[in-house]
Amino acid sequence: MIHNSTVDLLLAHSSVRALLDQPVSPEITETILKCAQRAPTSSYLQAYTVIQVTDFEKRQALMDYSGGQEWVVKAPLVLLFCADLHRTDVLLHPADSHVLHNAELFTVAVSDAALVAQRAFIAAQACGLGGVIVGGVRNETAKMAALFALPELVFPMYLLCLGYPESIPEQRPRLDTRFIFDTDAYPALPTAAELQEYDTDVSQYFFRTTNGRSDRGWVARTQHAIEVKPRYSVGKFLEQSGFLTQTAPAEC
Repeated sequence: MIHNSTVDLLLAHSSVRALLDQPVSPEITETILKCAQRAPTSSYLQAYTVIQVTDFEKRQALMDYSGGQEWVVKAPLVLLFCADLHRTDVLLHPADSHVLHNAELFTVAVSDAALVAQRAFIAAQACGLGGVIVGGVRNETAKMAALFALPELVFPMYLLCLGYPESIPEQRPRLDTRFIFDTDAYPALPTAAELQEYDTDVSQYFFRTTNGRSDRGWVARTQHAIEVKPRYSVGKFLEQSGFLTQTAPAEC
């Protein structure tokens, strides 16, 4: 495997929630955003919006929406990433009035926002920052949209909370590469024994890093996440905001 400064930065990633009370300079913030804007964008649409959140009351509300994740309030720099087709609608006036409401353009906007957020995170880490992505704010997607007066066709996806790390947590175990990658075919799923081995690694990680307070493995942990955070309200919000309401023009 090749190693250089960029590869090592990527390999060293972990979510950092313990951040110092040290401001992030405007120069670093600008650097993060400029790097983020160089992310690939489908059809050159740039179908995303980034909002820096500085207002304490808004941060407090976002913390409440996310289930009390205190770093939403404490992080020196908080950025909200949105999939955005509103700008496309206003500036381009598509001749096909249905097109921005279909699944393809929704996928484009979500992909654009995800790529931009990842570029922003990497740029921040390259500047010595750490942080965590908070998707828990989607517990209250409609309230979040109202909080920022978002127009239709804008989907607030998650926060990126950034700052200078107080400590760097141990990395969580990932699935073996062979289970998420193959050539010319879908990769094989883990056998029962292989899944148990990974599940044990995850269990031991959490037992170790929580001082014995938790030892749930990957299976129980992710099953729990799916069951307690289905967020069916997100689908309702998307429809009310104009996303995913049209599969094809009526004449087709």
